[in-house]
This record gives sequence, structure tokens and C-alpha cells, in this order.
Amino acid sequence: MTGRRSDVRRILACALLIVLGSLPWAPSARAAEDPDTVVGVTIRVAGEGWGSAERDEIETVLQAVANELVTGPAPMFAAPIVVSYAAGSPVTLYERGAAGEYQVHLSARDRRWAQYVYQFGHELCHIMSNFEVRAANTAHKRNQWFEEAVCETAGLFALRRMAARWQTEAPYPTWQDYAPALRAYADRLVGEAHRHLPEGVSPGRWLHARLETLGSNPYRRSDNEVVANLLLPLFERAPEQWAALHHLNLHPDDSVADLPQYLRNWRGNAPRDHQQFIDELAGELGLGDVTVSARAQSAAAITPPPSRDSSGGQAGNAGPLHD
Repeated sequence: MTGRRSDVRRILACALLIVLGSLPWAPSARAAEDPDTVVGVTIRVAGEGWGSAERDEIETVLQAVANELVTGPAPMFAAPIVVSYAAGSPVTLYERGAAGEYQVHLSARDRRWAQYVYQFGHELCHIMSNFEVRAANTAHKRNQWFEEAVCETAGLFALRRMAARWQTEAPYPTWQDYAPALRAYADRLVGEAHRHLPEGVSPGRWLHARLETLGSNPYRRSDNEVVANLLLPLFERAPEQWAALHHLNLHPDDSVADLPQYLRNWRGNAPRDHQQFIDELAGELGLGDVTVSARAQSAAAITPPPSRDSSGGQAGNAGPLHD
């Protein structure tokens, strides 16, 4: 009987997700009035442990982060992003929820909005970067550190953009007072000494000395944060290029390719309006030209993202993406 009830619950959950997926997301009253709200990114804050913050307040903050990072024609995430509190490091799970939802854990509490923005910006970036495809390709994730660095950039970017926006366009008038706190938090992080290259050392030279180590340990935060500081000005000059992340990690060889080839694969999979940006990014890291010829581009094998169906199936094993 227990097994039969469990099967019934799974069937009902699948049916519910199919119905919800066929309907447009009904935003809040405020969101309906805001033309900048990203329709198609559904964020739900769940559970307890958030301290003095109300869940609807947290959802408002997290939606504001999505508004900054999900640019251009909004991709329709096939499932909601469910965000829960958990002590420790923020994490996006490979394992989907019972109804196929993405699962994100944050450790921010109370009304420390800067921490929510920084943490969720990082984790949303992982979802945008086809993390499930990367997880499925191979156990050896040679270039995962690059995704970690870009997602660190996303957290910083969201902080700085929202600090500027909230000076005049806060979700609620009283929240304008939080704008200086967002800016101060971002400035403190960007200004940390370890996030800057040693004097007289070029990005290419610095990176070349660390690639092997980063390939075996993608969570070297001190190194990833140096790269994030290098990339932040590029995204701030062209914020629409966050959409390029939807074309990252799609080549079957991405996990084992060297970094220049990994970026060539990204460039080859990306539409033309992102290719120059990827060239500039490679140049900023001292990698030179990663241009892909038209012939090589058309011949590149592309692995489509895994089916994001209502059964909750996904690529990769259960476990954390980032810690």
C-alpha cells in the first residue's frame, strides 16, 4: 500500500508540473507593473530558518537578481527554482526535487540582502550555465573552475547593479536605504587583496601557472576570485552577454579539453552576437585568439541539455554543484 501511494503521489506531482509548465507564470502585483521583471524564471522560497526575513521579501530580492542576470529573450526555465535555507556553503544540487524543480540552498539569514544577492547570483549562474550537462559528461571536470569563476563574477555583478538600481528603483520605497549596503558589500569583496594580480604579472602568465591545479580542484576560491575580478568589467560593459552562458558546457569534450579549446567550443555553440564577447573574454585572460572557423563550427558536436521533464530526472548524480 505504501508503494502504491508513493506512485500515486509521483504521478500527481508529474501532472501538476505539466499543467504549471503549460501556463504563464502569474507574477505578483508589483511584478505585473514592472516591465523589467523576468517572466519565465519562477523562484519559490521554501522552509524555515530564514530568521527575521519573510519568505515573500526574500523572493522579491532573488527575483531582482534574476532580473539582472537573465537578459535578452528570457529562457523559459521548465521548472521553478526552489530556494531553501541551509547552514554552511551555498549550493545548487544536481538532484532535482520531487516535481523536477531546481534546488538551491543559501546560508544568508535575516534581512542581510547583500548576502542573498551575492549567494543567489552565483547559484543562478550555475543553472544558466548548463550545469547538468557538465555533470553528465564525465567525472573529470577539467574546466569546472572556469564556471565557478564566472559564477563568482555573477554574484559581484548582481550586487553592483542592484546597488545602483535600488538608489532610485528599489522594490519598495523603504528599501532604497539598503542600496549603500549592497554597494559597500560589493566594494569590500572586489577590493580584497587576494582578488588582484600581483604587481607586474600578466593574466596569461598568472593563469598558466595555475591551470593544472585548477583542473584538479575547481573550488580554489582565492584563484577563482582573481579571475572574477578580471571578468567583471567585461560583463558590466555588456550585461546582455550573460545570455552567452546558456551556450556553455554543451560540447561533449568540454570536461577534458584544455582551456583554449573549451572556449572555442563555447564560441562555436554560441550565436554570432556572443562570439566577439567570448573572444574578448579569452583575450582578457591572456589566451589570445580562440576564433573557430566556420567549417569547424558547423562540425562541432553539440550535446543538448538534458530533458527537463516533470519526472525530476536530470543528468549527473545527486550532490552539490558548488561548495
